[in-house]
Amino acid sequence: MREDGSRVNRDGSPAPFGVRLLVVIAAAAFLAVLAPPANWHRWHWFAYLPMFWALDPRTPRANRWLSWVYGAVGLAVIFRWITATITTFAPVVPWPAAATITGLFGIVYGLPHVLIWTAVHPLRRRLGSAWVLAWPAWFVLIEWVAMWLTLFPFNHGVSQYRAVYTWQLASITGIWGLTFLVAFVNAVLAEAMYRVQEGQRLPFGWFAAAGGTLAAVVTFGAWRYGQVEAMLREAPTLRYGQIQTAKGMEWRLTHPANEAFDDWLRLTQSIPEGTDLTVWPEGACPFSLAPQNGRVPARTRLLSKVAQDQNLELVVGAGTYVRQEGEDGGRETINFNSVYHFERDGSLGERYDKMVPLPFGEYWPFGSFLKELSYQLGIGNFRPGDTPVVFQGDRAKMASPICYEAILPHVCRRFDEAEMFVTVTNDAWFLDTSAPHLHAMLAAVRSTELGIPMIRSAYTGVSFVVEPHGAILHETVPFTDVARVVEVRLGQSETIYRRFGDWLVVVCALGLATGWGLAPTLRDR
Repeated sequence: MREDGSRVNRDGSPAPFGVRLLVVIAAAAFLAVLAPPANWHRWHWFAYLPMFWALDPRTPRANRWLSWVYGAVGLAVIFRWITATITTFAPVVPWPAAATITGLFGIVYGLPHVLIWTAVHPLRRRLGSAWVLAWPAWFVLIEWVAMWLTLFPFNHGVSQYRAVYTWQLASITGIWGLTFLVAFVNAVLAEAMYRVQEGQRLPFGWFAAAGGTLAAVVTFGAWRYGQVEAMLREAPTLRYGQIQTAKGMEWRLTHPANEAFDDWLRLTQSIPEGTDLTVWPEGACPFSLAPQNGRVPARTRLLSKVAQDQNLELVVGAGTYVRQEGEDGGRETINFNSVYHFERDGSLGERYDKMVPLPFGEYWPFGSFLKELSYQLGIGNFRPGDTPVVFQGDRAKMASPICYEAILPHVCRRFDEAEMFVTVTNDAWFLDTSAPHLHAMLAAVRSTELGIPMIRSAYTGVSFVVEPHGAILHETVPFTDVARVVEVRLGQSETIYRRFGDWLVVVCALGLATGWGLAPTLRDR
């Protein structure tokens, strides 16, 4: 073993690149089982060790390639459902091309891993064993920046969403604290591995720091969980009519729009009396409900009557089509992905228009360029809304982030008056794959971060209720019919994250910059 920590064979050469490559590919593929539906989240505390082993401090160029492979394979395996979605709903694209697109997705969105992993040995050389703190801070910064730049942000710490005591850290730091903690524990174990390879003493101090931090987080989590649970036991409850369909988008696209609307109407009318709120998920109403020129659409009137007759509030995912004068003087149609609120007396309340449409799904990012191709691929033409509307509900003020928006913490924090999230989505486009489970996991963190309950209504699932301490209740099985009444406890819990937002990201940036700058001075003393 060399003094610089490089792995060597008997002839003094580094471990073969091919062996390291195979280890990296296996480690990257393993990331998929840390998340649902497998949900082996306990393995995440040491899941990065094979990647740490593969990085040789004497081969920076090889490390860059290995880091890119790790990100590309990991993302392609986690998002493998893209291939099935493309081949099902864009049949003009053959399977090999769809698989290639998924691979290219991994290659492009795996690039942040190059920045994450190639920093390991430079940080260790400059900071010594303190790299075990610096690298998790760097990990958090890369994840935060990637959230603003990439289509599908994937926070690694979110794997712990079923570990309710550890999960309470999100109420202080947001999801970033969980990412930091997972990376920190892995880095401490990696430092121990490197020291064994170098013939040095084990880092018992860092073992104590990692163990103490985990113990403190779990202790705080148990305390907060108990405090929130005690509050919820005294909180008022809302009777929520949870509805979901087994009919996916393949059925929807081959049947008249009226049949889909009538199905959701029947589900709503089957809910027992005494229900306070029923939610139609994103796109459940395939018609625009917006009044135009003083005329109220027939289906808007029908839903108003349902709300009045059943004495309940309705939150309905639907489209909005507004005719207006275009720039050329002609008439054009403006499309929004919307949620409508019907009050108990049947009156139509406010409408929320999705503020962050999904690129390549709800709009073509390149404008009129290759417009015909966007039509062939079934890409929508939705405009973004500009106002974070909060519905003044009968029992609670409700915010309804739509689909993709619920996984973006900065978007959800804009609904600052909300007392409950009623997030709607249509994950039927992803078929019966891991995608609905992944999407649900990424959305669930918002309740703990902001201390308010969440109703998640998905077209074909996964639907559930999340409480302010992260407990997940009334979870549905994807692609099953559901029509039942469940109780939602309406208590709220003030959180540090709701008040101060991404403060941990700022601390990570300042701490990393300070440590990097002071390292030569401290080392010379």
